[in-house]
Amino acid sequence: MGKYVPIRFNDDEASFLERSFAASDDAALGTHIKRVYFDALRPNTDALAGVRSELEKMGSLIRRLERPGDESGDQQLILSVLCGLYVMVRKSVGESIRAQADQAIDVSAIETYLRGR
Repeated sequence: MGKYVPIRFNDDEASFLERSFAASDDAALGTHIKRVYFDALRPNTDALAGVRSELEKMGSLIRRLERPGDESGDQQLILSVLCGLYVMVRKSVGESIRAQADQAIDVSAIETYLRGR
């Protein structure tokens, strides 16, 4: 048996919810809220494993590009490319994955670094 739980939203929350619901494929608002809420609680381990695998591949490629004893601009270029790729991948994933990644990596520090380049 289900349980009815009334939820009250302020104007900003309601506006955000309406835009999010309109952009989704959900047939009902209650379904949308449940899907977003419960998906956010369940870690998306497959997507995180995929991101981890991609980062490992990039690390491997970077190690191949490194030249022993070379601490010049190539290192800075590689770091900039890696930071840019991280920001792009972060923007392409869902909010729940982004929130999990944000616990480990401060994206604002990466964006600040890229702006300073």
